[in-house]
Order: sequence, then C-alpha cells, then structure tokens
Amino acid sequence: MICLGLPFFLHAQSFPHKSVSLALFNNATLLPPASIVAVFTQPIHPGIVASYEFGWKEKSYGKWFQNANLGFFSHRYVYRALLLYTQAGYRRSLGHLTVEGSLHAGYMHAFLITDRLVPQDDGTYKAKKGFGKPQFIGGAGVGLGYNLGNRELGRRIFLNYDLRLQMPFVKSYVPLLPNGVLSLGFQTHLN
Repeated sequence: MICLGLPFFLHAQSFPHKSVSLALFNNATLLPPASIVAVFTQPIHPGIVASYEFGWKEKSYGKWFQNANLGFFSHRYVYRALLLYTQAGYRRSLGHLTVEGSLHAGYMHAFLITDRLVPQDDGTYKAKKGFGKPQFIGGAGVGLGYNLGNRELGRRIFLNYDLRLQMPFVKSYVPLLPNGVLSLGFQTHLN
C-alpha cells in the first residue's frame, strides 16, 4: 500500500500533463486467447475503474506513464471486488492513433456474496460470510487509443486488454487465477 502511494508524494517537479480517465470493463476468468473472446460470450462480470495518470518522460512521439487506479467489479454469483492498483508503461503516438503496453500490480479485496462453509469441532459445518478475501493482482496489458483533436488537448478514447493474475485464489485448488479484462474508456487532461 505504501509503494502505491509513494508516486503521489515523491516527485521533484510538477508533471506537465496530469490526466484522469474513466473506463467500463468486463472480466473473464480464462487464459488468453480464450479470455479475449470470452468477454463477449461468457456471463457479464462488469466493472468500472477511475485512473489518475502522470507521465515520467514525454516526447512528441511517445510517453512513459504511470497511473493509479481505483475500481470495482462484480463477478456474477461469487463476489464483488474493490481494486487498487498501479500501471506503468509506454504509449506510442502514431498521428491520432496511440498504441501502448503496460505492467501492473496492486491489491484486490473480494467481498463474497455467497456463504462459505466453515468446519466446526463437532464435524458439522457452519455458514459464514466473513469480511472478504484480500488478494494480490499483477499482470500486463496492451491498448489502442484515438486522440480526439490535437494531442495537447489530451482527450482520448481507448480500448485496453489486460491479463490479470489474481493470487492466492484457492491455495489447494487454483492458487493463481487468470483474468482477461477488456476495457473501454475516455481520458482527458486536468489543466
């Protein structure tokens, strides 16, 4: 948690373009390439994420960036999850089109919507919800974007695909759960 907050407090100069974005996404619990198609064919696991982006180094043709993200999604019949993570990557501009790649890491807290059975000393089971399940998330992503107007205005529509690994999921069964996340969003500068 401390590492995620450090970029907000430790910078030597102000960044020229601070951007915010809002995206809607769908999550599929499969490995690629199946998860790419599954976000359209599987049950909907919708989510929303808000991001604050700052650039490390920016040139006319590209930008090294990092962002802080806060999101929420619902995995149908199983849990609702709160996400807090950061992404770091490179975005290349090709006229109005942008192409990017990124790595990300962070925290996910899953709030179970089903009861879980806890074994008792007498051999019976008791239904219990609990506070939820803390998990680490990490992964990588690629994205396409389109700048609306000139690049200095900073308005951009984007479509990103991320492979997110959720761990530990179930230690004895599936310790590492892959998720394919397809998001569509809008980004603009704060000036």
